[in-house]
Amino acid sequence: MRQWRNFWLGLSMLGQYNPPQLVETLMLALSMVLFIVWLIVPASPYLLLGLVFTVGACASILVRESRISEPRPRPTQVAATVLLLISLYGVADLIRNS
Repeated sequence: MRQWRNFWLGLSMLGQYNPPQLVETLMLALSMVLFIVWLIVPASPYLLLGLVFTVGACASILVRESRISEPRPRPTQVAATVLLLISLYGVADLIRNS
């Protein structure tokens, strides 16, 4: 029970001090769950919804990270950009083959 309490305490602290990061984390976690469901039940709505959640989370990360002025891109920005491009390609491919 102590582990669950620490987990919920950490989650509430994250939501209190950095709400956008909490929303992005929840969106990415939900997209991973949807991708696992899609692997078990190969229906395209699960894949499409997972890709849309990923695109939304990556766009939010890029907007949040662009407000921080750095001379070179941060690893978070690079990872979000790559994930955004892969997700957009997946959405386009899914729409084209439907």
